[in-house]
Amino acid sequence: MSELVQFKKEYLLMVSRMTDQVFQLIKAGQTKDEILTLLSKKDFKKVILADQEFKKAYNELNGLYGKALKNMDKFADISPNTLLAITKMNQSQFFDKMAVDIATSLKGNLTSGILGGLSKDDIIKGVTTSLRPDQIDTLVTTALSTYVASINSLMADQLPKNVSYVYTGPVDKKTRPICLQLMSSGQLTRSQINGIVSNGFIERGGFNCRHQWRLLTKQTQMFDPKGAKKEAKLRGVSLSG
Repeated sequence: MSELVQFKKEYLLMVSRMTDQVFQLIKAGQTKDEILTLLSKKDFKKVILADQEFKKAYNELNGLYGKALKNMDKFADISPNTLLAITKMNQSQFFDKMAVDIATSLKGNLTSGILGGLSKDDIIKGVTTSLRPDQIDTLVTTALSTYVASINSLMADQLPKNVSYVYTGPVDKKTRPICLQLMSSGQLTRSQINGIVSNGFIERGGFNCRHQWRLLTKQTQMFDPKGAKKEAKLRGVSLSG
């Protein structure tokens, strides 16, 4: 995903720019107390949202939502207005969370760095350790998978309640116990799914879940839950809920 690579690159550049601005104040002769007072009053989230280069990279990252939508199984129609609304909501929630996470890390590391007399490079390292580029990968992946699950839920709203779904995705050492249970259960209605996990059709296995519910069709009917059952047995995972 070239958009994600560029986004992470701009994240690192933005952190460097903002840290450099603080060190310019030191060069200009401002005291440590003056800088710390300025940092305490600064709205870092607002500054991040106003950063044009970072915002440009974020707008390009939004193209991943269109790609995710294109690759989905379409089993019911959704009106363009509804689709636009859910897309914008998911994009806004993601960017807001990202801005808050970066702002918290920046403010904390700049404050402690100035107090401790750290170098610019050490402060940047502190920020990018608090929110690493690989963690951004996870945030983006989670945002996109939640978006897909939300669209699936909207489509499922239009189908009869007795329609069944299967839980698909990888079965390996990373697969969570709840995901093994859902996969082992085979064909489930939405009511049965939500009886196992609250809002399970959208939330699935939780943060960074790699699985999705798919409508039961001739293709998905081929899904065999034996692999999940075997992994659960090897790990001593109870499938009884």
